[in-house]
Amino acid sequence: MRGHRGIAAQAAQIVLLALLWVLLWGDLSAANALSGLLLGGLLVLGLPLPSPQRRVRVSLWHSLRLLAWFLAELISSAWMVAWRAVRVGRPPVNAVVSVTLRTRSDRTLTVVALAMTAIPGSLVLEVRRSTATLYMHVLGPREGDVREAIRRDLLDLERRVIRAMGDEEDRRLLREGGRS
Repeated sequence: MRGHRGIAAQAAQIVLLALLWVLLWGDLSAANALSGLLLGGLLVLGLPLPSPQRRVRVSLWHSLRLLAWFLAELISSAWMVAWRAVRVGRPPVNAVVSVTLRTRSDRTLTVVALAMTAIPGSLVLEVRRSTATLYMHVLGPREGDVREAIRRDLLDLERRVIRAMGDEEDRRLLREGGRS
């Protein structure tokens, strides 16, 4: 049986889903509001989300730094891809790289994979949850070891994500520099 907090959280989710439903229809009517509440109730009660296994600690400062890094990376990568598309000369270096993250957190794995896919010039091809391994197709740097540079960049992104929204176990792994 759920406590008062669980019921309040479910009620808030139902109301938010109903509000989203009304916004999607673009018409605040009794029929839209009631159908939104009904649909929200069916979703929240019929398809409950699993409760998180570990508690997250969000750092506003590190979240802002992660956002700033992401925006800078987005702009510079878009410029690099555009330049490589129009310049004359050798075709860009491509690589498929596998990187095993230090954490086993689904949250961190998902955020890292989504961030890397959103950045131009990189695409996550496969995620192996069991080993926390990402397989990525990337346009690499012009010189140097492409695979090692991508691995370093991805592990740096993982570190940024953990500092922004990691749990205590992930933070401990960062401090120790190891794997779980």
